[in-house]
Amino acid sequence: MASFRLMAAALAATHMVGQVQAWTVELPPCLSPFQPFVYSGCYDDNGSPHTLAFRSSLDQQNMTVETCVAECKGNGYRYAGLEYYGVCFCGGTVIGSPVDESQCSYPCTGNNSQTCGGNNIISIYQDPTYTPFEDVTLEDYAPLGCWTDDSPYGRALGYPQDQVNSQTMTTSDCLKACRDGGFPFAGTEYGGECWCSASIGNDTYAAPDFDCNMPCNGDSSEICGGRSRLNLFVAKELESLEPCGYVPPVSSSTSSTVSTSTSSVVSSVSPSSTTSSSIISSSTTSSTTSSIASSTTSSTTSSTTSSTTSSKSSTTSCTTTTKPPTTTSSTSSTKTSSTCKATVTVPSTCEYKCGNWCSSPLPDWKDVTGCKNGHGSCKLQVASCFKSAGWPGSLNCFDFADWCSDVHTYCSTAPAGGCSKGGFRAQKPPKNPQPPATTVITTACGVTSTAAPTSTSTTQAPIPTPTNICIQPTNKQWGYGPGNPAGGIELPIVTCNDLARDWTANPFKLYAEPRSSDCKSYPRASCTTACADACREQYDDCVGTYVKGCEKRRDDVSYFDFVKSVEKRTYSFQDSPSTASSKCKAQYTDCLNINRDSRGVGKCSKFGSQ
Repeated sequence: MASFRLMAAALAATHMVGQVQAWTVELPPCLSPFQPFVYSGCYDDNGSPHTLAFRSSLDQQNMTVETCVAECKGNGYRYAGLEYYGVCFCGGTVIGSPVDESQCSYPCTGNNSQTCGGNNIISIYQDPTYTPFEDVTLEDYAPLGCWTDDSPYGRALGYPQDQVNSQTMTTSDCLKACRDGGFPFAGTEYGGECWCSASIGNDTYAAPDFDCNMPCNGDSSEICGGRSRLNLFVAKELESLEPCGYVPPVSSSTSSTVSTSTSSVVSSVSPSSTTSSSIISSSTTSSTTSSIASSTTSSTTSSTTSSTTSSKSSTTSCTTTTKPPTTTSSTSSTKTSSTCKATVTVPSTCEYKCGNWCSSPLPDWKDVTGCKNGHGSCKLQVASCFKSAGWPGSLNCFDFADWCSDVHTYCSTAPAGGCSKGGFRAQKPPKNPQPPATTVITTACGVTSTAAPTSTSTTQAPIPTPTNICIQPTNKQWGYGPGNPAGGIELPIVTCNDLARDWTANPFKLYAEPRSSDCKSYPRASCTTACADACREQYDDCVGTYVKGCEKRRDDVSYFDFVKSVEKRTYSFQDSPSTASSKCKAQYTDCLNINRDSRGVGKCSKFGSQ
């Protein structure tokens, strides 16, 4: 009987192979732990197309439910289905109709205690980590720009939507077809082609926007890709909230109260949190409260409260003991005689200003090591200056980059009077810093404070020597290369993520914002995407500063005085606007090509490394 089933399965594969989309690139199954799929029911599969769109190439002679759902999870599909003893299908939507459960009666070839559908009958399982399909609208599809579709290994998106009329197609027509199919990725190409997929092909890359230059056949005001180029869109709402490789976030928190009557420290730690004794550096925000604490609590408040400590909390006073769950009370009180007004100084958040952009303050330092960390923080902000300063303020970003280099020089000289941030600022004051703000607050007079300040910390690793995993391209014809990019505007840095809370899932980060927490981060498998984003940032900055500068110079002879200091560094602002534009475009294309296989090998292997 078993041999008959295997033969039948083989015949089924022969029958179905002609219906498989030849341009669909199959990804590996998911090998990481993931939430189990939930059984959805028994469905017919007697039509064309199949009830689930994608048929896997897995060995159907040794098929189990676990094998099939791992395949569908790895390929980014919401549904998994098993049919005819061991044929595995995946899909974003279910096209077939439900049938009686008795029709799903064929045992799986790899585990006869499991059911693998029947003859033209499919057992379907659903990934529970997706949002409801009916909640997704066309407005949820966000444009990703122009992408290549010329790989010899397969199409960028695997499913052509032939039901869409090519002669009258618009972008909305294509998005609707992909949405109805449950596909998160949609793309328009060649003016009238519509493609969808659950994922993007591995050999697909971002391309210059000007490569997508064909109007849509149904609306000439829209662009529908180009020759071997896609206008790509994605609806994140149709992607899993926990894709393959997802790592749940781990919170880290500690609350402490110091008693004034003894020298012992009492700490309670949530059982769901983790703590580390190796804190690289912390940025801390503190607040002081007036209270009398009678016992360990998770917080200090201005009224009588109750809190329950975990069974894993511990009291440390020379020795450590473990207590069962207990409920304790905390009473706080404030003694006042009258109200007083106090002037509070709020530190400036803008240390160096260029046009519309402000830098985040460099960390304070008292030695050479801290100085190098300050230089790293400064250098990582240069790209954000060109991005956000606006015209003509972005020209001053060259001065900011020089100021960052001055920090490095200062660190290297090890001044005899001591190496400190204050000493550096005395020698090289920042331009246009915003002064600290002051505000007057009303508070109680004669407060008796009996508790230490409470604080919250964010673990942040310094990056003293930022090294880019992305490569600045070289082109002798246009005259750009490492150390001499087009217009003097360096490629934004992609390097290790400096924030602990995000590093596990996304060890790499593109530093294109003044605040690290606002910068985009990437998983290890997306280094190519990170570099493509960096190339695009450099292109936008090149056009916004270099091309604009060349246009302004042509129109206004007196403008020479404003840019002559910039030209000393870039040697290129005498180009015509058209030459400058062509140089930016050529550099962008070369940047995408040279970084097509960026992997970040040997980089960022652990938090705090480089």
